[in-house]
Amino acid sequence: MMQNRRIRRMAALLAAAVMMISMTGFAAADEAAPGELRLAISRDITTMDVAKTTDDYMIPMNVFDRLFETRPGENGAPAEVVKSLCSDYSVSADGLTYDFTLLDGVVFSNGSALTASDVQFSFERLLKIGNQNTDIPMEVAGSDAVMAKEAETLSGFTVKDDTHFSITLKTPNAGFPAELSSPAMSIADRETMTDGFGTEPAETIGSGPYIVTEWVSNDHYTLEYNPKYRGEAPSVKKVTAKVIPDANTQNLMFQNGELDLIDLRNQDGAVIQSIYKTMYADRMVSVPNVGMIFMILNEKQEYLQNVKVRKAIAMAIDRDTIIATLYNGDAKKENGIIPTGVWAHNNDLEGFNYDPEGAKALLQEAGYAPGQVQFEMSMDSTAAGTLQLVYQAISQMLEEAGINATVKTYDHAAWLEKRGSGAMDSFLGRWGMDYNDPANIMYTFFGTVDNSTHRSVNYPDTDVIARVAAASAIVDDAERMAEYQALEKKLIQEDAAWVSLLEDMHLYCRGERVKEFVPQWAGFTDLYVTDVTMNE
Repeated sequence: MMQNRRIRRMAALLAAAVMMISMTGFAAADEAAPGELRLAISRDITTMDVAKTTDDYMIPMNVFDRLFETRPGENGAPAEVVKSLCSDYSVSADGLTYDFTLLDGVVFSNGSALTASDVQFSFERLLKIGNQNTDIPMEVAGSDAVMAKEAETLSGFTVKDDTHFSITLKTPNAGFPAELSSPAMSIADRETMTDGFGTEPAETIGSGPYIVTEWVSNDHYTLEYNPKYRGEAPSVKKVTAKVIPDANTQNLMFQNGELDLIDLRNQDGAVIQSIYKTMYADRMVSVPNVGMIFMILNEKQEYLQNVKVRKAIAMAIDRDTIIATLYNGDAKKENGIIPTGVWAHNNDLEGFNYDPEGAKALLQEAGYAPGQVQFEMSMDSTAAGTLQLVYQAISQMLEEAGINATVKTYDHAAWLEKRGSGAMDSFLGRWGMDYNDPANIMYTFFGTVDNSTHRSVNYPDTDVIARVAAASAIVDDAERMAEYQALEKKLIQEDAAWVSLLEDMHLYCRGERVKEFVPQWAGFTDLYVTDVTMNE
């Protein structure tokens, strides 16, 4: 009970920080054009070019197309990877070579025809710039030579004609089509590429449903319907995205009718409870973030090497209380590594339930007296306010179970350096899925010794690491799912190599002018504008 009261006090302090909302003196809502969607973004974009960012995906998602897209599943089913620019494909029996056919008649917004050479160019351009988003094209045979500027073209990419091409990978990867749905794999026009691509709206050419018509730094950008788009005309004909860093200002603008859709991720929890869930309950839209908030325990740390200690830590954390008090119920417990909403997620996997007495007993079995087990929980200074409260809550819960976990804050650069060196005792992380395949999270943390070290996991079982790496090559879906779930069960139940906490919900609220909004599958802040239907 003492623990619950402490956490409730934390939540109360958070609520007390909320400003009183007053509409007095606020400007009347701007007149919106028919079909115009008005949004607020918390910070300006830095580029419209996916070769130079892993953060600014709103424009690429809507101005460009990809070979595949990941679309939300029906009635709560997992999201599906569906063909987009690709009309058909096949994969060789060994999982190495993919043969693709492009849709006929696709043109970019400037009228230039889409060809297989544009796809090849887009892959190679990521490697040649070498700034961001090189992971997926690096899987293609010959990518090392292109990255090293020893070759101009990918030896593993063969253009057969304008609509047919093949890609040969270095190692088999059954999740390759899912990877190709990532915004990073947006296809650009080779023929009309200019130096202004990504910085000048008129020179940022794609084949998607919208074109960029304006970008005023630190003020706003606009998108307008691309009349050459191959698909059905969207309900939204124009998007105006204003840079509004302050969450309270966004809140006021929404209530004053100046915003048609608001992302509530940066809003205070008390504001969401007292205003949005009360005044706008019928307009709330909620989607799982399709990711994981988790706790890493470094198996090189003196006490954390002991599996009984790691299990005791998992049993000492009251996730129900964290969800109820710090997330206002807008989250769900996760037991595994593959989050809900991802292909191969195991609903039946059993994790560690809250059992502080059982945790104390395990510590005693391991030979440790109360307070003897000590480690540091390293917190990034840029961590969201709610996550910072989770750090404090878990530290208190562990203390009550006889474990001394001290929270220490590092500036972002120092935090990254310490984690990457493999020297961080413990940290709380948040992983959002980039594409709908279990390899996206399993391989990242457990697919190689280097990956495990880089995340300060230092998982010692090299046989399991080899199996995680090999699972990507399993072509048969049922066999691959069974292997991932078996690996997950060992990592969670036997080795306690990963402490699963929760998957939080991404909340939005529709304005009066928006009839329907379907958030993109993984809860990114960026959205597909075609998934918004206007009332007018």
